[in-house]
Amino acid sequence: MKWIEAIDIQAPLDVVHRAVLDQHTLMQWSAWPEATGYTCRVDGDGQSPGSQIVFTDPKGVEQGRQTLVSAEDRIIRNTMHNRGPGGRWVTPLVDFHIDPITEGRTRVSLAFEVEPPVPRLLKLLANRWLRRSIRPLHVKDLQQLKDLVERSHAQ
Repeated sequence: MKWIEAIDIQAPLDVVHRAVLDQHTLMQWSAWPEATGYTCRVDGDGQSPGSQIVFTDPKGVEQGRQTLVSAEDRIIRNTMHNRGPGGRWVTPLVDFHIDPITEGRTRVSLAFEVEPPVPRLLKLLANRWLRRSIRPLHVKDLQQLKDLVERSHAQ
């Protein structure tokens, strides 16, 4: 399952790039902590490859990690390893492409890819569930990124 969502932000490329790259800032605009009820912390400096966002449930049990793989050529690559429905481990890829539109306007595209860990016969249902439950959170992520960056940049 793959998709791309995009949003235009009224801010220069370098401002938007920092907001997506820095995992501490990412946690300020991410829709996921609220949607899952998980607590998140950053292991590492939050900006270098290998830094991770660690997700824990309300009981303190680790439910997954998002690892910053690379940040080159305006592409920030992340891989995840987290529990999906039914407690099965999944390894989605989440890449952010950050492109200038004008000097003060930037487009961010979120590219998502995952192979649901279900038998072949259930792939269609799993993909439908992903489109209905995960994709709207990606749209919300991008809107919250836009809101945070534009609010901060305007100050």
